[in-house]
Amino acid sequence: MAAAHGLSGAPLTKLWLYVVALGTVLVSSMNWRHYARLRIVPYVVRDWQFWRGATSLISFSTYTELAVGMIMIYQLRAVERLFGTRKYAAFLFIAGLVGQVLCIVGVWALLMTRRTLAAAIVANLSVSAAMGPFALIFAVLYQYYLHIPSQRRSAAEFMGVLASDKWIVYFVAVSLWPSSKLGAIVPSAAGVAASYVYSANIAGLRYWRFPLWASCAAQRLLLPLLSSHAASGGASQSSTARLADTAAARNAAFLRGFQHFDQTRQQHTEPPDEELVAQLQSMFPDAGRERVAQALQASRNDPNRAAAIMLEH
Repeated sequence: MAAAHGLSGAPLTKLWLYVVALGTVLVSSMNWRHYARLRIVPYVVRDWQFWRGATSLISFSTYTELAVGMIMIYQLRAVERLFGTRKYAAFLFIAGLVGQVLCIVGVWALLMTRRTLAAAIVANLSVSAAMGPFALIFAVLYQYYLHIPSQRRSAAEFMGVLASDKWIVYFVAVSLWPSSKLGAIVPSAAGVAASYVYSANIAGLRYWRFPLWASCAAQRLLLPLLSSHAASGGASQSSTARLADTAAARNAAFLRGFQHFDQTRQQHTEPPDEELVAQLQSMFPDAGRERVAQALQASRNDPNRAAAIMLEH
């Protein structure tokens, strides 16, 4: 099976790109920045305008931030391919909700400690969160750090650490902070914290999904607009059945791809290391043990190559 390119297999990422691009253009051209700022005082504390937690996620304050932010969202599309669109949608909802709550708490804490902080620090750390989906981007970035392996490595070392292709993604993410006058630091930290809460499965958040009827409705309305190519042979299959069979079909396609390998090399391949199987299962909780074992056998118990094989298939 060939590796996915562009936005293939990442319809939610494509929708996210459309939303932030259109939202930034509308907010800028219609002079709606006032409604997209998450300022604690007076909008949240006095006026109880909690809806600003949602509107602040749909647009950036400048077109420069928009360009950098869209590059980041595009680079993080591998997380959607790893999670699957339904799980990724649930993750973005949880990360956005928990991240914005933590962001409000963080900005409020800055306000409360304003008298004790140095004047220079207070001048740089804005008491209102910067416009833009910083919490969501950094929440996905944390999952990217945890689960997406490096595809290639540089021969040079920097401060004793071997550089990898993921460094570029981290550098682009951090470059968002100066353009927002450091106002993005608090929502970024809140996004990482929300992603950690999700990974720790606090209150069972990792297993929450949108109801099946909502997923099917969104699939019927949005998938025809976001698909990279027309579906073939699926006109007679209901949306509910396609959504319910997605995980099983992915595993079946993966196993068929290694059928020839099983038949010809099963007797000459060492069994998968159980410790590596457990490690990869923790990285790919939705994959079955058989799928993980097949990837380890194909990579000769190399965990990095096995993770790359599972991402491609």
